[in-house]
Amino acid sequence: MEKRKAKRIYLERSPVSKRQMEKWRRQIAEELPDVIHRNHLADRAMKEKTFSGALRRAIQEFPLSPSKIAEKAGLTWIELEDFLTGEKSLPSDAIDRLVNVLKLKLPQIKVKSKSRRAKAG
Repeated sequence: MEKRKAKRIYLERSPVSKRQMEKWRRQIAEELPDVIHRNHLADRAMKEKTFSGALRRAIQEFPLSPSKIAEKAGLTWIELEDFLTGEKSLPSDAIDRLVNVLKLKLPQIKVKSKSRRAKAG
C-alpha cells in the first residue's frame, strides 16, 4: 500500500495579518525567558521533600486545572502560582482550603505519651 503525500497549501497573508503575526512573535520572544525561568522554579519547588513540595505535587496531579483549584480554594491565580514556583508561601488557612479541595488526608501518627511524675516543690 502506497503512502499518501500530504498536500501543502500555501496562502498569501495580508499585510495586516503579517503585522499581527510579527507582533505575536515579538511578544512570545519577550515573554519566553520569564516563562522558562518560572517553569524551572516550579519544577524545583515541586521536588522539595517538604509538606509544601508534596502539596505542589498533589496540585499538579489533581484532575482539575491549577486555576480551577485556586478558584475553589478562594485564592487568586497569582497567589497559587507564586506558591507553585516557591516564590511565596501561603497562610495556613489557605493551605487548609487547598487540602480540602484536593481531598488530601494526612496519615495518622501515633503519639506515645510518656508518664509524667509530679515534681515536689
